[in-house]
Amino acid sequence: MTRASFDALVTRLAESPTTFSERELLEPTHWSLGEDARLREDLRFRETPWGRWMLAEDLVANDAVYRWLHVEKRGSVVLDAALKRAGEVFGRRCVFCADDPRFVLRHDEVHLSASELSRQPVVEDKVGDLEKYRTHLPLHSLKAAAASEPAGEWGKRAQDQVIETLGWVRVTLPGRALNDRMFIAAIEGHSMDDGKSGLVDGGYAVFELWPSGTKQNLSVLVRGAFSDPETGSYAVKKYVADQRDAEGRHNKVSLVSLNPNKERYPNIELQPEDDDIAVVAKVVQALSTDDYERRPKPKRRVGRRNLTGDEQAARLGRRVASFFDGTAPEADDEDSNTTTSTGWQTRLVCLEVAAGGLQLEVGPLDGLPIFVKKLRVVGTEWDGFVLAANAKTRRTRAPVRPGTGPWRWEAVGFEEEQDLGLDKLALDALDVTGPIVFRVDADGVGQRIKSTMLALGQAYRLLLPPNVGADLGTELDGGWRIWSLDLAAQLSPTTRQTLTALGLDIGEAWPRIEWALAPAAVWRTNARGESYPVFEAGTELLVNVGGVSVEEGDEAVLFLHGPAGTERLSLSSSGLVSLGAPAAGRWACALMHAQTSVQPASLLFEVAEDALEVVGVSSSAVAHSELASLEAAAPPGWPVTLRWRVFAACEELLATLYGNEDGTVPVDSVASIIEARAARARLADLVVDFGELGRRVLPHDGRASLKQVREQLTDLWQKRSGLVQSRKGAWLQLRKPWFEPVTELFGYGLEEATLLADVEAPHDLTAWGLTVDERMMGSITRSPSRVLVLTTDLDAVLRDHRTWIDSACSAAKVRDAIITDGARWTTHRKGSQQLKQQVWSLDHAIGLGSIDEMLGDLAEGL
Repeated sequence: MTRASFDALVTRLAESPTTFSERELLEPTHWSLGEDARLREDLRFRETPWGRWMLAEDLVANDAVYRWLHVEKRGSVVLDAALKRAGEVFGRRCVFCADDPRFVLRHDEVHLSASELSRQPVVEDKVGDLEKYRTHLPLHSLKAAAASEPAGEWGKRAQDQVIETLGWVRVTLPGRALNDRMFIAAIEGHSMDDGKSGLVDGGYAVFELWPSGTKQNLSVLVRGAFSDPETGSYAVKKYVADQRDAEGRHNKVSLVSLNPNKERYPNIELQPEDDDIAVVAKVVQALSTDDYERRPKPKRRVGRRNLTGDEQAARLGRRVASFFDGTAPEADDEDSNTTTSTGWQTRLVCLEVAAGGLQLEVGPLDGLPIFVKKLRVVGTEWDGFVLAANAKTRRTRAPVRPGTGPWRWEAVGFEEEQDLGLDKLALDALDVTGPIVFRVDADGVGQRIKSTMLALGQAYRLLLPPNVGADLGTELDGGWRIWSLDLAAQLSPTTRQTLTALGLDIGEAWPRIEWALAPAAVWRTNARGESYPVFEAGTELLVNVGGVSVEEGDEAVLFLHGPAGTERLSLSSSGLVSLGAPAAGRWACALMHAQTSVQPASLLFEVAEDALEVVGVSSSAVAHSELASLEAAAPPGWPVTLRWRVFAACEELLATLYGNEDGTVPVDSVASIIEARAARARLADLVVDFGELGRRVLPHDGRASLKQVREQLTDLWQKRSGLVQSRKGAWLQLRKPWFEPVTELFGYGLEEATLLADVEAPHDLTAWGLTVDERMMGSITRSPSRVLVLTTDLDAVLRDHRTWIDSACSAAKVRDAIITDGARWTTHRKGSQQLKQQVWSLDHAIGLGSIDEMLGDLAEGL
């Protein structure tokens, strides 16, 4: 069936390279005239999968364009060229449907949508001379760029002839023209990532070679005789130099890491006379993913894992950053789904019987009050203890008898405290009707799992209740037993039958990777309390790989990723694989299977110089003049926690630092934080907690002198008197700019007194509570001192509302009130009927020089 009125639509579609919506086609010619026409009534039209319309004889080219862009690793193509190519391939006229969510149509170009693109740029091997340094820039590695000759030695050669380039990238810098000194490079490491710079690991930036003029405060690429923890003899850092001397020379140059974690990403201090130091390039701009053409994401087959080196290198880099530095993994990383459970829960783990068997594990208990020194775990006719200092900073275990649950935790000496949060650590008793399964991880620790499906290639420990499993394994107290089971070996029919009788099944093989032969020099924990080994630099490391089952068409690959890059290692028939002697740094070794149903296995570790150094156990903390001058000493690697205590119930965690190799604690990174807290507090304590080594409490007394208060109050009134007088009655608007700083100068803290909510205030009256902090017997207490009454009519309040002010004082449990309209101030004592009150005008007090008398009447503790 056809309709003559649709003939014009056929012509319109035949002349367009793209499809139309039904409304775009029918609204002008039919719907606006009241006709209920539909394209489905005419066989000459066909609907695309995305709800738009085309001629039935044409072909949608979207799938072909999508496939070509992925194969050619491009992010865009000119629409006409794509349709012409499709027409030649399929022998029919082809059109493009713009509503396909895989694409974005911009002018005459088809682009893959952002969700289809990776962070990697499209790299072209060759571009025309008219495109070089106009629309395209060369892509270099930072290592190659850092090794380049100075521009004055290039002669007539272009930079892509001097530096080995990886190709060319189309780039757009809004408002900036490209030039022949610019290039693109991937940022290496996290030292310049402060959350704002855009200089993130794996991200891209535009650099300009051999910049002239000052480099002060610029982010630059520097090479020299130094060793950066991430990149070695070259680094991208912020260039900071001191003032030039009389001869125009710098005496000190610092290469500053923007990342605030200075322990992991230290600044590099240089001597200007070092001839080996060269500023090779400056950072022009960190590139967002919209600034360059990006490659499509690799197409994934369902159930298959991409084992290409580039993808796994990026994934392992994120894994290392997540494990050691606590950065969040990306949403599509397999490791993003790993457990992130808080330390505030009790976990059951199972060690070898000789190492203690069943254990209760807690920590790190971040936020556990410092007054708690020991924790007790209480079960049925059983209890155990752990040091609170250990549980606060790392995972801590206590051996437990299996049949003594349920278990609860309490603070020794503070058993009646209900608000410590220890109730969250309670754990139910074990089920006695079947085995409790623990899968042994790479550290030899059995982690409890809920699944009853055991995987070949893995090791397990089964905790068997009394009367379950007969005489299997090693007997514990109360008739419980632990049965260690290694499924890497061929299972006997008897073992299979026994597992089946216990309600357990045997599934597919999973890879297993574990350390072999070379012992770790020391074990450490990351911020989440997870342990990892540290090996001495120069040690050959070996791993034992098991449980690898590869069918035809499958693949399993062992990757080693670290500061030197990512390497694919060959698996051996014996299972023993050498990792060589990795350089100092943080590493990941991962065994990946092509099938996503097979869980990857990985080992995270660190290689360090002098990892075996023996340290003395001592600590100290002292502030010579003020708290910002804090100096502290602790054993290398020892955790030191700094807390700011305003009063006993109010402690703020400032930072957790670790002792340097020379025994000092790097407090410079938190000096500004301490200084800011000290500037705001009249009385406070800086608590330096060394865990098992004790703690030091450094008192802070920031009360101002009478002269300082006089000067600051005068300055504040001169700046804000107009604001105060123009907004009388708008007390909430004046609170932060006026009343808080003024009452602070008077020696009070200002808070909304909840007790006063029950005292109904007359019209135009508001009351806030004034508190004071005092140091008594070594601790700081906060108590109510006065009531601050705010009014627009001071005289009327003194005349008519003294009874209400007395009620407010009684509710706040204080004797005195300060009454003010912001500019005029007076006092009232509960029960006083004194008719004539001394009223202080700030304007007059400052002008007449009587501000000291005013402060004597209103202020506290001067």
